[in-house]
Amino acid sequence: MSEENIKDLIGKYKSGRSSLKEESMLFDNVDESETGIKMWSTFVKNNKKVAPNNFNDDLWQSFDKRTTKNNRFGIGFITIAASILLMSILFINNIRNEGLSNKEKEALLNEAKMMFLNSEEVQPIHNIVVETDLLIVYTKTE
Repeated sequence: MSEENIKDLIGKYKSGRSSLKEESMLFDNVDESETGIKMWSTFVKNNKKVAPNNFNDDLWQSFDKRTTKNNRFGIGFITIAASILLMSILFINNIRNEGLSNKEKEALLNEAKMMFLNSEEVQPIHNIVVETDLLIVYTKTE
């Protein structure tokens, strides 16, 4: 590899713009003149870890299991809470509408009686006793 390419890769590496492929090429082809990069490349080579096969798939499956359990528990909890709330509302509403107290019944009955008494007032019956052109005499019977 030419010296210009190596210097260019070192510049990219120091600025943080190099890719993994470029970094591995740089670490493989470093000269003894660049002691800082040479020491760093030996450190990287000695401490490099290889990810196991299907590492990403295993991680995603473990994430899915954890989120699925939480979702099931949350959905079940919300469903139970909603059912209890609905049943309690229906029960309380049923208790309220079930019966009236005796005082309430008496008040409703009196109110109904008053409506009929006011609408059908007893009209007195008038009987004509004497009738002339100037005078009419009535008698009243209740």
